[in-house]
Amino acid sequence: MRTKTTQIFNAICVALASNYGVASVSENFAVEPTIEQKLYDAVYESAEFLTRINHALVDDLVGQSVFMSSSSGVTGRAGVDEDGNNERKTKDVSGLTKREYRCYEEEIDVHLTWAKMDAWSKFPDFHNRYRNHVRQQKALDIIKIGWHGIKAAPITNLADNPMLEDVNIGWLQLVRRDASERVITEGETAGEVRIGEGGDYENLDCAVHDLVQGIPLHKRVGLVAIIGDELIAQDKGKHYAKNAHTPSEKDKVEMAQVINTYGGLPSFQVSFFPQRGILVTSFDNLSHYIQSGSTRMSIENNPKKKRVEDYESRNACYYVEDLEKIVFIESDSVKIHKDADDNWS
Repeated sequence: MRTKTTQIFNAICVALASNYGVASVSENFAVEPTIEQKLYDAVYESAEFLTRINHALVDDLVGQSVFMSSSSGVTGRAGVDEDGNNERKTKDVSGLTKREYRCYEEEIDVHLTWAKMDAWSKFPDFHNRYRNHVRQQKALDIIKIGWHGIKAAPITNLADNPMLEDVNIGWLQLVRRDASERVITEGETAGEVRIGEGGDYENLDCAVHDLVQGIPLHKRVGLVAIIGDELIAQDKGKHYAKNAHTPSEKDKVEMAQVINTYGGLPSFQVSFFPQRGILVTSFDNLSHYIQSGSTRMSIENNPKKKRVEDYESRNACYYVEDLEKIVFIESDSVKIHKDADDNWS
């Protein structure tokens, strides 16, 4: 590093040490829970989707849900018998399940070369720019694991699992594992769910409407439909093909006024969601937990590799609060194109 860059880097390290209340950030240290909360709040705020779901610091590595879910009802009457012995009885309003969550260690280790630091040091806020970039990537990784996480492997392999499938167990995998009946993998044809004219569902509206029926009536509160990009693109393409020559209708398509709801539910596209998947639930039914006090950090200047290395670890997990309030169509099963011979792909 150049002298100026070194001075800036040293000043940043001193400021970080003061912020975290440690003597030096070059030694591995635990982040205090109050600072930890602010740290992860900033990460969640880097992605709009994460601001909509539940997130909390939990005390234990393994435990039970910390958020309340819908119950069967709390209103009624106890009645009075002749002897006046009947008593009113309270009901558990929390609806907390006995299903456990389990946190797994996650490591977020990044580096920045001296050459890039020298190039960026001309910007007075280069550290904030860099931190914001890393923070956003952390947020995107949380979303990516939430949709694609299959297992928590002892040693992860990014080359073999580019969607971070082996880092942690995500929301969709939890449903596959704990409530497989809520995962639709086929219609009339084995292994296929056909969406389109002559298929299992004539269109996305029919598919979403059918999924809603799989959720108990008293739990259909705040439901949304999260739909894969490929399905949205195809449906939007149909509107273009039909109305592209009519200016007013074309504007509606471009302003997303035509397809902002499906099956009566507001629809959303979320980063990294499976391309052909359809999920119906409420945002607050999806949670991301981090074990309080589990965050460890250190920043090292590594002359051997001419770079600064930033190490961070935490214990985290993904959790579906109410398995009766979620249902989805498996993306890999969905077929949307039919050829002249009635073959679907």
